Amino acid sequence: MAIHLFKDAELTQQVSEGTMTSPDSDTYNGTDGESKDRELFLANEQTTLASAINDTTTTLQIVDARFTDGEAIVIGSEQMLVVSGGGTTQLTFERGYAGTTSGNHSSGTKVYSAYNYTGLLIQPIDNAGPSEATWVKLAANQAGLDSAVAGESLNLGDKAHNATLSFWRRVTVPAGTPVQNKTDIKLRVTGTESPVI
Repeated sequence: MAIHLFKDAELTQQVSEGTMTSPDSDTYNGTDGESKDRELFLANEQTTLASAINDTTTTLQIVDARFTDGEAIVIGSEQMLVVSGGGTTQLTFERGYAGTTSGNHSSGTKVYSAYNYTGLLIQPIDNAGPSEATWVKLAANQAGLDSAVAGESLNLGDKAHNATLSFWRRVTVPAGTPVQNKTDIKLRVTGTESPVI
């Protein structure tokens, strides 16, 4: 899926997936037991145009290498299909993809992965050993964490390609827990991915 979790509303601190390069981590007092809350953000893969393009340009420069060959992207109301250069900041693309109209786009304009999502669920899971997924509560807002059921999934519903959703997570480490660099509790995102049409 072309959707990711971020630690900040500006979407600059992506939560790493499958590595520990930028985890959703914190330090907890396992002796006395401690809870910590954090707001997280869910958004499509995205970047910005590094320079303007007109309605006939078939190459573009983007700020961050975010897209792959064969992937559709959206700039304004125009969709484009990446033909080559995937994985780099210099892309060659097919204009007016999916029946959209080619247009002029200014430097700094947002470029999104062209997918909408329905039925989005966030689920705390434990990847190894006994499950501590019940240490995690999820809610649409911070106040909702107080009544959320530990270990339960959160239904975030639907998301358009250019929308950002936010939610809150609370991790509670029980008192008397010898917690040392626990790395197997994850937040799994599931849903149905559909092309923007």
